[in-house]
Amino acid sequence: MKAEINKSDINKINLMILNKIKNQLESDLSPSQLNSIARLALAFQKEIASDLIDEKQKEQEQESFKKVMKMLDQVKAFKRNTPGFEFDL
Repeated sequence: MKAEINKSDINKINLMILNKIKNQLESDLSPSQLNSIARLALAFQKEIASDLIDEKQKEQEQESFKKVMKMLDQVKAFKRNTPGFEFDL
């Protein structure tokens, strides 16, 4: 189970990465070191984007589930209020 990451955590981690990059850029950095830092930042951003998309998808699925349940409640009420009516299956 993935631990949930909130927006505040994302901002803190982004700030830490940016500060690390800033500190490294102020020192003499080899091209391979710069490449490593860039890859780390990109990998982190991709992971966060994936988690955010998963969260949005989860919210959409929950909303769809709620709509279906509401429709079923309406069908139940209709059947209760309309004696003798049968749905064709």
